[in-house]
Amino acid sequence: MRFFFYGTLLDGSDNPVAQAIHALLEPLGPATVRGALHAIPDALGWFPALLAGDGLVHGKVYAARPGFSAADLASMDGYEDFDPANPAASLYLRQELELTGGGTAQAYVWNRALPAGAVPIASGDFQEWLASRGMPQFRGAHGG
Repeated sequence: MRFFFYGTLLDGSDNPVAQAIHALLEPLGPATVRGALHAIPDALGWFPALLAGDGLVHGKVYAARPGFSAADLASMDGYEDFDPANPAASLYLRQELELTGGGTAQAYVWNRALPAGAVPIASGDFQEWLASRGMPQFRGAHGG
């Protein structure tokens, strides 16, 4: 199984879920998907939302290492507020997306209307957007 991360699940993020999951993933390198990226404000910091669109969203692809389990996948799904048994109520959906360089990967795609205060990220690069504005990354659950 392969994953495309573009936000708070990227390696180097300081949240405990990302740190734990990266012990079970092999980084394959930078990648892009077609879409539109927005930054969502929250009292705990900013997190990204990937939606359908014509732009490019930048992130990285990772492959599950041997030993990656259903419980590990459930932990990631829980972090992203994705309930496979109730997708309509989920904040994100885990979907198979086409990578622009070929191949596919699972990614967490925003599943709601954008909230007030959402900011489009024209560059499609959430980490660059945060750094260029000195914005704090979200320190709770969810964020691709």
